Amino acid sequence: MADKKTCYIIGPIGDPESEERKWADFVREKIIEPAVTDCGYSSPARADDPKTDLIMADIIQQMFEADLVVADLTGYNPNVLYELGIRHCAQKPAIHLIGSSESPPFDLGGNKAIFIDRDYETVMSARKDIQERIKAVESNPKQFYSQVQQHIQYKGLELFKKSQHGKDAILIEALQTLLQSVGLQTGMLRNLESELVNKPKLRAALLGRGPLTQAAIGLSGRAEAKSGIFGFLNKEQEKPPKDGPNNK
Repeated sequence: MADKKTCYIIGPIGDPESEERKWADFVREKIIEPAVTDCGYSSPARADDPKTDLIMADIIQQMFEADLVVADLTGYNPNVLYELGIRHCAQKPAIHLIGSSESPPFDLGGNKAIFIDRDYETVMSARKDIQERIKAVESNPKQFYSQVQQHIQYKGLELFKKSQHGKDAILIEALQTLLQSVGLQTGMLRNLESELVNKPKLRAALLGRGPLTQAAIGLSGRAEAKSGIFGFLNKEQEKPPKDGPNNK
């Protein structure tokens, strides 16, 4: 039988018998564990489990290797926020929980948090929400989102290299950003057409990096790729090179 998927909890733990520990145990036993085990995951692990003496090393390893991380942001514990940042860098799914009387930190506002509390109705609702998030992630792994992930993907695209020509590099950087957004891409790039027409060095730099219709996300074969700025640049590519001082 295949091994079950792993789940790891990060959250405030506190000292034994403290209110923090009582809350951590409640969240683990009444909310997270029933939700994830019903979805086929193993019983969730936590930093205070008697598995290793190297607690921090184990946490970092889990941030990269666990199939699922559930983060309790209640109380804005700095350790939890640090660990969650590592998980986002790993570009793997994390489900955010937070006490019902609190709001997620600003930097995590783009990730919907599940509100939790001790009352029965909230507990059952949180379990259901966790299971729905798990099903959504498993059906579409790319659905997980974080600002860190978006930045890493942006850097990894490398659709164009920066021009060596001062101000032209700014325009190429703008094109890199715009090409990530299919919805904004066509209209906004057309606004740059006059810049490209009037800047032969920039145009030459772009034309040296392959057909833009192939580089444009989601535009290959579509009408937009055959008109406007894309059509202009591709027609420029088809022209034979010219000799002389004006071709610089």
